[in-house]
Amino acid sequence: MPGSQFMPEMTSREVRDYLERGGRTVLVPVGSTEDHGDHGPLWTDVYIPQEVAKHAAPELDALVGPPIPFGIAHDHRGAPGLIHLRLETFTALLQDVVVSLADGGFTRIVLLNGHYVNTWAMAYAVAQFADELSTDVRVYPFPYWQGLPAEQAGAYIGPDVGIHANVGETSVVMAIDENLVDMDQARDFMPDFGELRTHPFALLDPVFLATPGSFWSLLEEGGGVWGSPTESTAEKGDEFIRWCKDAVVNVVRDMDDVHDQIEPGYRASAPPRSHGDR
Repeated sequence: MPGSQFMPEMTSREVRDYLERGGRTVLVPVGSTEDHGDHGPLWTDVYIPQEVAKHAAPELDALVGPPIPFGIAHDHRGAPGLIHLRLETFTALLQDVVVSLADGGFTRIVLLNGHYVNTWAMAYAVAQFADELSTDVRVYPFPYWQGLPAEQAGAYIGPDVGIHANVGETSVVMAIDENLVDMDQARDFMPDFGELRTHPFALLDPVFLATPGSFWSLLEEGGGVWGSPTESTAEKGDEFIRWCKDAVVNVVRDMDDVHDQIEPGYRASAPPRSHGDR
């Protein structure tokens, strides 16, 4: 293996050597450039999946691709520093990245999401461009928290601890580099939804995914925080990274096993393709 498994730090020859010895997997962090409180960096949703990918890569004999730092974040409109993409731009960007990697020889391409709102768009994007790929290429789009057991997820991201710039996200960034977090500016905040007939999480998709500016409007008073970042520590971040690493490794292996079962069926109805067919 090369000294680094992070492609931006590797040479073209090192990537070629990896592929020629039988390597086939690349983990591509997909995130967002957006507010994460007055204490957290705009790249929180980029740094976290990138760090989890770096920890998972050795167990999967994978490389870590350059991160995609922009995503679907129209619900944060109004927040200083936000960069968000149109759905069609995001979909096209994922397609070009995946096709480029597939053309280069990768046959297992994991799009590792770090920003909730990207999740559905990523899955549908992959379905849209699937026929542009040769039949030996598999693309796995999922968020780094997808495979966490409920008790682990609940400790760092969920109804009880919040979901944005909270103890989980802030702790991981502190574990990566404490200089990226200004804990003097950290403050806890939980949005006030008033009297609901259901619960806040029932509204995540139908409100935030559909209404530009909605997330920032509810969280602006707290600077974009939904949770208790003041409880964050680098030690908690190290633990969360380990849990997420295990979850990512398990999801990738499970997806490979499931695709081995379903592939003959869904491939049988499609004409064989090669990269040169595009």
